[in-house]
Amino acid sequence: MEVHVTSNYFELMKRPDMHLLQYRVDFVPDVDHIGARKALIRVHEAKLGKYLFDGTLLYNITRLPQPLELLSKRISDNSDVAIHLRLVGEIHKEDAAYTTVMNIILRRCLGMLNLTLWKRDYYDPAAATEIPQHFLNIWPGYVTTIRHHEEGFLLGVEIIHRVLRRDSALDVMNKIRQASDQFEAMCSAELVGKVVMTHYNKRTYRIDDIDFTKNANSTFHLRKEDRDISYLEYYKTRYNIEVRQPSQPLLVSRPTRRDANRGDDQPIFLIPELCGMTGLTDDQKKNFTLMKDVGNITRVMPDKRVESLMRFRKRLADNPEIQRELNSWGLNFAGDIVRINARVIPPQTIQQGGNSFTTPDGDWSRNIQRSKMCITVELRDWALFTPSSMTQEVKPFIQMVQNVGRGQGFDIPDPVVSQMQMDRTSNYVDAIRNECRQKGFSLIFCVLRSARADTYSSIKKLTCAEFGIPSQGQTGKLMSIATKVMIQIASKLGAEPWRVLVPNTKWMVIGYDTYHDARQRKAVGAFVASTNPTFSKYYSSVKIHENNEEISPSFKDHLFGALKAYFIVNDKTLPTSIIVYRDGVGAGDIPRLKDTEIAALKVKLIAQYNPSIAFIVVSKRINTRFFQMSGRSPMNPVCGTVVDSKVTLQERYDFFLVSQKVTQGTVSPTSYNIIEDDTGINPDIHQRLAYALTHLYYNWPGTLRIPAPIQYAHKLAYLVGESIMQQPHDNLSRLPYYL
Repeated sequence: MEVHVTSNYFELMKRPDMHLLQYRVDFVPDVDHIGARKALIRVHEAKLGKYLFDGTLLYNITRLPQPLELLSKRISDNSDVAIHLRLVGEIHKEDAAYTTVMNIILRRCLGMLNLTLWKRDYYDPAAATEIPQHFLNIWPGYVTTIRHHEEGFLLGVEIIHRVLRRDSALDVMNKIRQASDQFEAMCSAELVGKVVMTHYNKRTYRIDDIDFTKNANSTFHLRKEDRDISYLEYYKTRYNIEVRQPSQPLLVSRPTRRDANRGDDQPIFLIPELCGMTGLTDDQKKNFTLMKDVGNITRVMPDKRVESLMRFRKRLADNPEIQRELNSWGLNFAGDIVRINARVIPPQTIQQGGNSFTTPDGDWSRNIQRSKMCITVELRDWALFTPSSMTQEVKPFIQMVQNVGRGQGFDIPDPVVSQMQMDRTSNYVDAIRNECRQKGFSLIFCVLRSARADTYSSIKKLTCAEFGIPSQGQTGKLMSIATKVMIQIASKLGAEPWRVLVPNTKWMVIGYDTYHDARQRKAVGAFVASTNPTFSKYYSSVKIHENNEEISPSFKDHLFGALKAYFIVNDKTLPTSIIVYRDGVGAGDIPRLKDTEIAALKVKLIAQYNPSIAFIVVSKRINTRFFQMSGRSPMNPVCGTVVDSKVTLQERYDFFLVSQKVTQGTVSPTSYNIIEDDTGINPDIHQRLAYALTHLYYNWPGTLRIPAPIQYAHKLAYLVGESIMQQPHDNLSRLPYYL
């Protein structure tokens, strides 16, 4: 079915048609600060003509004599600075580099709107929304980019938000000082990695370290005046700010790679008292009321989002300075967002034991409670471990799980119950080890009084790596989650609660994802591959990357194990086509992806076997949004909406898919970029297959934003990287124990 949608893009009605010259600019002596570089260049505007300068490269339309040296005076000390301009290229309208030029022009215009630059995006503090009851401010902002799409250049604009807290880094430190006797260690754990905004100049910095040997009385060399000055005196004279606690240690922000390339290679020391915290703490994220209040602002409904987009466009149009700048370069944008022809994939048919139904809204949580599972399993012996204080709560929970399981054809016997007087991690480990040495179990079930990462990790490491037994850890109100727990247990043992009606093919679908552990500088690559025609059973394998690589060096090993498993299950036959869904790869990594993972797929692992291959990069974190008109008001597109024109990219074989229904905010589509394909599968089948696979994740009776194989790979990578950190037991390779 065809539908008409709009998207958060504006067409370029007119773009620059100038022949541009590109110059490399060097300063002698070197000037670190990009603002100072621009100021030194600005005094020569009469000689340079109309130009753009990004701190390193200068673009203009005037051919300058070569070699060219200009002289400027540094304002701080009146010293001479020589500026060397070397012609390094010429850019024509058709060149890809022209896109960079147009984005520089756009960013210059955004700077004229009194917005605050935060990393690479602009935010509007004047339009901030305050949440006084939680001491938070939320700034709206814009992500903008000009890029060549399927039918021409488009300006993409996405509405984003940034949360600022009212507390300073010093407030955080003072709380830690009162609550802990390990002040330095706890401060580092709480603050390192966080982003702060300095009150005096609205700039943001990442905290990389805390220097407890320095404080506000410490001195640094002020190059402008060629003297040493204390931080206390500097802030008083420069910003008229009195530092209230001179003894506070200093925060350290180290230069990024980009800073170092610009010559800013020295760390920046910050006064905690003058640094406002940004983002939410873990405790705040657990506060339901707070998150709801934040979501009411950040989850923008489609009609409000379109209004914000049109206000942004009007701000550009109503600003005379911006219009002069755009007109001088011959740049002009359409006054309305683009309109696109889209299609809607028909609702999928969900099959259960003796029952089938369609899912127009992508949610069948009520339907599954009335039908038996497609394929059930036998649970023979299982052991349940619980603190003795929770025994009275556990007994009715077991009965409830047995009742809901019986209704869906999954018979659950009484477990061996092991009661523990204490609920320390060692108590669980000892109890599980003792029981498993006496008897073989199909499942280990642990009831936890509260969510504790160390206990959960130890249980998973013991059951998944040492004993090779699926395990389930459960906290919270047990009775309210009995059905969910029952389905999860059955699935971990190999049951298929439901299936999706798909064509009977000999295809293998693969999901791959990588987990990165910043602390241990390691990565975990997780690989899952279907072993049956309905894509409901999977083989899995894991490799730990010691060098924290995103791109897997072990794809060939993963695939060989998957083909062996498929061969055994499918009467000694192999798949005719292999379709890989790959998560977590940026556009810059695609060439390396082709040289490693895709190259590994093409290696002949088995004589006389040459399957066709499709490799699809799946991206959730994208800035594209779609709106479907309902009367006069924009609304979210329906489940199954596919867009494969206008806003797709000319150099890609790609499409967007809306696979979920949301009732709050604007739905986020998923991008599918088919970077390799010799299967002969047409685009419509690719799109339908991707949509069908979003229905096959057994931890949720509804659609996902991504195909189930990727979500399974994500769960597996996270489990191993966060909890097990070693190879899981071989016994588990054909069970989704990671659910």
